Amino acid sequence: MSRQIRRHGRRGIIVALSVLMAATIAVVIGSSVHSSAATSAPPTGGGNASGGSLATLAKKQSLIGPKGSGLTRGITSTQIKVGCIYTSANYAGYIDGINARFAQANKKGIAGRKISLVPCKDDTGGVQTDVQETQQLVNQNQVFSVLSLTEFMLNGSTNFMTSNQVPYMGWGFNPGFCGYRWGFGWNGCLSPILLPTSSPLHNVVAGSLGEAMIQASGMPASKIRFAVQAENSPSGTSGNAQYVALFKKLGATVVYNQANFPTTSTGIDYTPYVQAITATNPNLVYISTPFADVAPLAAALKAGGYKGAIMDFVTYSPGLLASSAQLASALQGDYTNTQVVPQEGGGAWVSQEVAALKANGSKPFLTLGASIGYAEANVLVEMLQSIGKNLNTKTFDEKVNGGSFVSYKTAPSGSPGKLLWPAAHFIPADCAAVVKVSGTNYTTSEPFKCYSSYNIPS
Repeated sequence: MSRQIRRHGRRGIIVALSVLMAATIAVVIGSSVHSSAATSAPPTGGGNASGGSLATLAKKQSLIGPKGSGLTRGITSTQIKVGCIYTSANYAGYIDGINARFAQANKKGIAGRKISLVPCKDDTGGVQTDVQETQQLVNQNQVFSVLSLTEFMLNGSTNFMTSNQVPYMGWGFNPGFCGYRWGFGWNGCLSPILLPTSSPLHNVVAGSLGEAMIQASGMPASKIRFAVQAENSPSGTSGNAQYVALFKKLGATVVYNQANFPTTSTGIDYTPYVQAITATNPNLVYISTPFADVAPLAAALKAGGYKGAIMDFVTYSPGLLASSAQLASALQGDYTNTQVVPQEGGGAWVSQEVAALKANGSKPFLTLGASIGYAEANVLVEMLQSIGKNLNTKTFDEKVNGGSFVSYKTAPSGSPGKLLWPAAHFIPADCAAVVKVSGTNYTTSEPFKCYSSYNIPS
């Protein structure tokens, strides 16, 4: 069975994504909700990017990058030009989510202007391609801001945008979203460990990375034997460091910690990784790899005799399981920690997202890509609305990084956790849910909520 997975797993999952983008699948809303409480109380954290002692400390820290000087690139009396970069193979629906939120904003306009989205660029999973496309958006397309969803937006891209005073939004697990004046994670800085070691926030870890899954497992932290397998990349290494520190803090035993999984897209033999993981006798395994490798590795673990819980961060996507029996089978019984609000849980925020997608002519699937695209666009829209007519990089910087601006302040109930800026440049929103694969559906094991982060000395 493991040989079949090695040979066909990645291709099947990529096909599943293609099917999801093209197929019409019934939306599943209102799945059963079950919550299991762990029996040991976790230590108390210091708040998150919405407030608390960590946010107070974060507001006092210096930002990297020049202050706004008043540039009006991409701004006219009638429009605000915005660009976007993503890895299309990994994030179906991203552009739909962005367009849906911008369409909502453009109905009334923003101080007489409408947002104009330049066609999104696909970095195809390459760092240098991401750099080239970033420079093209700024130098040739003359955009005011850039939205992104890719792990390949690294220093070459973010340093360029920082030096050119380009507000850029993204999923904040890379260095340019932590401590940088012009980098805005849609749910904050997810990897404070990427801050300089001299920073008092360098050792902050989001409680949601561990507490949510411990609750879903029903096991006390003291009984958990934790293993994590990550990709050999900067985000894989920094992610593992956070998981390990947190699980130790919560009282679990860490039995396996590797960020040596290949970044190549073909010909991976999963057997050595399965053997190394199972040899440590874990009962909770985190798979921290790109989407295409999660299901093959999970299936190989089960074929290799592993009976415990498996969790990842990327395979929650409504409609996806129904589009591929192979994928649903590989992920059966597994968990996903989702930092986006699950569609199955319903609520006002989910209803707003779905309605926006439908109104803009898109399928009402809150894929991971669509949810993040909508959230990023919402963050930018709220910022632009708060500034009004006199928009330039100086007024933007002064308003957003001035110490009192809050993202999602006017969002409906159930929205992503509020972000106080500039604190969110340094610490995460720390909000998540845990969903479980059951048949071709997701069920909610732990509903979406915000946790408290910890400052864990190394």
